[in-house]
Amino acid sequence: MEYGYYPGCSLTGSAKKLDQGVRQVCKKLGHNLTEIPDWNCCGALEYGDRNELMSISGENLKKAEGIHKEIVVPCPACYKNLKDADSDKSFNILSPLELLNNENLLKMEQKNDLKGQVFFPYYGCLLMRPEGSAIKNKNIMEDAISTFGGDIDGEKMKDRCCGGNQLFLNKWVTEKLSNLILTKSKGTIVVFCPFCHMAMKTFAEGRKVIYLTDLLLYVMGENKSL
Repeated sequence: MEYGYYPGCSLTGSAKKLDQGVRQVCKKLGHNLTEIPDWNCCGALEYGDRNELMSISGENLKKAEGIHKEIVVPCPACYKNLKDADSDKSFNILSPLELLNNENLLKMEQKNDLKGQVFFPYYGCLLMRPEGSAIKNKNIMEDAISTFGGDIDGEKMKDRCCGGNQLFLNKWVTEKLSNLILTKSKGTIVVFCPFCHMAMKTFAEGRKVIYLTDLLLYVMGENKSL
């Protein structure tokens, strides 16, 4: 399948690993990603003016007109903004998580399993709500983990906000929210959001924090370890 691709700012900076992982996993699944030409920042969570935010995000959709109808957007903040900006539903805005399903998980060439390991699949807030922009399968990370033999913990905390966007403004807020999540879960933390990854890495002392793409690449033998 051919898809447009909007990496967004985080995936060209602090979340380069997620960008690389998404590209690798998509290639393994037979998908070709082509970046939207000359894409710009979507505004993420920084703009207080909703109209301005939608205008900034909408610029990326204008740049994709006539080129891409289906656009893969890994960062949950970017995903939500581009989806909201597409008011007339001219595009199909997709999280990479929506390219995964039980059928293609089972078709992955498995070289390593997850048996005997415990994982906490943590989605954060933006992938799960509001319903209009949430991913369709809200258990896809659990499906991936269990398909390859891993055990799951902390399901009641999987959609709690970690306050990741406040890390550099009100660190105490992020610490309080993140610690609530961490104390009610155990095992390796599996995320898909750059904000959540940063917050969990900051406060999850002694616990491993990985992207779901890291886990899938390990299972397929592309990564030597988790």
